[in-house]
Amino acid sequence: MLAERTNIHLSNRFSDKVYWLNKLAGNLPETTLITDYIRPSLYCKKNQFVQFELSERLSQAVIQISNNSYSSIYLFLLSAIEVLLENYTGDRDLIVGIPNYRTHPDIQDSANRILPLRTHVSQDLTFKELLLQVKDSVINAYLHQQYPIDRLVQLLKIPRYQNRCSIFDVIVLLENIHPDVGDIDLKNDLTISFVVKGDRIHGKIDYSDSLFRDETIKLFANYYINVVECVVEQLSIKLADVVFLKEGDRHQILKDFNDSHRAYSLEQTLNELFEKKVEQNPTSIAAVWEDTRITYHDLNSNANQIANLLQDLGLKPGEFVGILKGRDINFLIAILAIHKAGGAYVPIDSTYPVDRIQYMLSDSEVKFVLTDCGFMQSLTSFVKTCSALEHIICLDAALSRVERADLGSIRIHSQQDFDRFSKENLPKFNRAIAPAYMLYTSGSTGLPKGAVIRHDGAVNHIYAQLDALNFNGEFSFLQSAPASSDISVWQFLAPLITGGKTVVIDTETVCDPEKLLKVLQTEKITLAELVPVILKGLLEYVSQLPPHQRALPELKVMMVTGEYVSVELINQWLRVYPSIKIANAYGPTEAADDITQLIIDAPLPENLRTVPIGKPLANLRLYVLNEHMQPTPIGVPGEICVSGVGVGNGYWKNEEKTRLSFVPNPFSSIGEFSSLNDHFESTEKHSVIYKTGDLGRWLPDGNLEFLGRIDHQVKIRGFRIELGEIEALLVQHQSVREAVVVVRENTLGDPSLVAYLVESLANGQLSTEPSTTPQEQIQSLRNVLRERLPEYIVPSAFVWLEDLPLTPSGKVDRQALPAPDQAHPELERRYVAPSTSIETAIAEIWQQILGIEQVGIHDNFFELGGHSLLFTQLFTRLRNTFGVNISLRRLVGLPTIANIAQDIHRIQTAPSGADAHEEPTIDFEAEASLDS
Repeated sequence: MLAERTNIHLSNRFSDKVYWLNKLAGNLPETTLITDYIRPSLYCKKNQFVQFELSERLSQAVIQISNNSYSSIYLFLLSAIEVLLENYTGDRDLIVGIPNYRTHPDIQDSANRILPLRTHVSQDLTFKELLLQVKDSVINAYLHQQYPIDRLVQLLKIPRYQNRCSIFDVIVLLENIHPDVGDIDLKNDLTISFVVKGDRIHGKIDYSDSLFRDETIKLFANYYINVVECVVEQLSIKLADVVFLKEGDRHQILKDFNDSHRAYSLEQTLNELFEKKVEQNPTSIAAVWEDTRITYHDLNSNANQIANLLQDLGLKPGEFVGILKGRDINFLIAILAIHKAGGAYVPIDSTYPVDRIQYMLSDSEVKFVLTDCGFMQSLTSFVKTCSALEHIICLDAALSRVERADLGSIRIHSQQDFDRFSKENLPKFNRAIAPAYMLYTSGSTGLPKGAVIRHDGAVNHIYAQLDALNFNGEFSFLQSAPASSDISVWQFLAPLITGGKTVVIDTETVCDPEKLLKVLQTEKITLAELVPVILKGLLEYVSQLPPHQRALPELKVMMVTGEYVSVELINQWLRVYPSIKIANAYGPTEAADDITQLIIDAPLPENLRTVPIGKPLANLRLYVLNEHMQPTPIGVPGEICVSGVGVGNGYWKNEEKTRLSFVPNPFSSIGEFSSLNDHFESTEKHSVIYKTGDLGRWLPDGNLEFLGRIDHQVKIRGFRIELGEIEALLVQHQSVREAVVVVRENTLGDPSLVAYLVESLANGQLSTEPSTTPQEQIQSLRNVLRERLPEYIVPSAFVWLEDLPLTPSGKVDRQALPAPDQAHPELERRYVAPSTSIETAIAEIWQQILGIEQVGIHDNFFELGGHSLLFTQLFTRLRNTFGVNISLRRLVGLPTIANIAQDIHRIQTAPSGADAHEEPTIDFEAEASLDS
């Protein structure tokens, strides 16, 4: 009998083991709330709690339902928790902890007194169906409860953490049937306990204030009560239809959080508003570029002459006009001239690869391109692919007959042509609802798409920003962003419609912290806007200076935008400049740039998980919506959407993408329209919602938190990047069968692109030649991408894999992709270690800036993942270490440690007063690196 009982016991134990191995197979979901604070490295015990209770009516309804054979009070309460957790996490696969049923005497360890309950919560299920599924899962868990869970953790090789539970983050219990369990702490985030006392059901949520704010947990409890109220009324309700928000909750999110109406006059165009300021301030300085300063009168006169030329050549209202040139005062003149003539401008970055420039010129169907003499030669090579192009206007000098020749039907115009036209203002040729500009953004097909923005949207953005920043008079604004970015639009034009001054600086100055500081001081800049990596470099530089040398007495606000900004960077700025506010702005190109902003004047808590992106700007409404276009509760992630005057006219010649991203607003009082164009023409500016594709959530104070992208778009250095565009080009290469590109943070927390590649097979053999090394393949891929993409879209690292990891559903498991080798990324050159003290010191600086463990003296800075914006930090550290000043322009021409070491040695050993080096000539590729 003993042997028989032993065999039965072993059989049961084996059966339990098989059950749990199957139940916990694959990647385990993280079922918890998004924390408000950074998770500490060591677990902090739950030291706070929130209590709540169901009303007597609601409690009795739950108890009555639970008297049926298919339910119990615990199963009902647990199922409602799972409905809420599915909403909070957005994950259909959930796992929570439940207490053992009548703990077996063999089970003494606390870890084995809580069982993992894994369920699949489909939106198509009714609540009753979920209840039955949860009941099934709970019964099966109890039937197999004797197998030690801690042994499962070992068998499944589930990582053990010092700061959280390995399997589940939420435990749910009912004290009436689970006595003495509430005090068990398994390093889980939340313990939700219920108790039935008399005719009422009471709830309690234990949590740690090192992870969550009190408001977050109170809102969770409130939404739980809403869920219970909804499902007790109708057990057959589909989970997709469960109401989480009562009318008051909806009003708070849709109305109170969007109390942004401002009575701006938006009937005038950008050029009309500029002309008003010309009348008021004709002799005031309007713009500055290097040593050139131009008054409002002269800026207006020059723009009028070119506008008259465009009109004379037949420019039609709303027609696109290309601008292919570097940023300077002439660029500003070109914008104003195009607007005055009734057109909309299309900035085309001169540093882009030839193929991309050709595509943009052809796709935009521009008949006119404004440029400089320096770009004439490269521009003429594009003519054959641009069938619509009829006129090229050279802005900076007269052209000889030879330079005008050999362009077939293309007519070339220069200074002597527009000099003969009037300098007086033109009649009005456009309306406020007409297009003002079109910016090309990255596209998933490998081709960029053009986003069209109207005058009224651009004007509202300027007014709203100045309102939020409390700028109500003249100011000096630094124009530092590339002309192809949405930031550049308001940097160029905001001062000119308010009577201020636009100070244009080139990219070399932006990236050189010494020069940047000098401009901020000498031009008495009152408002600047930089991407985080540039701001970080500036702060590193000024932190070495005494207070009087780094002072910025005129600067009122520093804006940081374009990508994720850390709490540390915000606080570092406020430590160095405690009296100068810093603003974190967020917005998509399709909605006229910024749509939210948070202005910060005091340090943030150091353990705050992210910097919020703020509240809606004036005349915009922000929505955080689920997949059914319904608002999500506060704290629950959803897609950030926007309506209002800033929402543009969709994508040029891309109706399908426009229909997907620009949709009728279900929260507008306007009825249905027969077509999307009717929405764009409507006087009701909230009739269209733009779906940004960004994940976010409302915070209790009405601010928004940005959580990343829903799709595979990212933003790096102020540019939005479609990862699919890079992947599409990679798989066209003969050596690549599959490709996935992701964004990873390096050891310094800076975002960079990493490409994961699977080699192509041909007849069972690698498609590349036997002599081709992985390093040579990577260099070939880099060259191909650089021919087609801007430098900032080329991945910093490439990783070869035998196969891409897949999820159980067959999709690429991006979370399982290995980190690139930080010891020494694969390069085309053999590693050569530093051999001198100078080389060793430079290598250490590179390792710190790039976040890698090993660099050789012949490795290329850019191929290691560097970019020109990081030169702000390199410049400062070289100066501090060696006491030398190597200009940014020269550093770009010195991409290896060996090059820089030689230059430093030459400077240090040069006779006093001698010119230790000559500035190199920067070629087209180097310029591309600078502007990226």
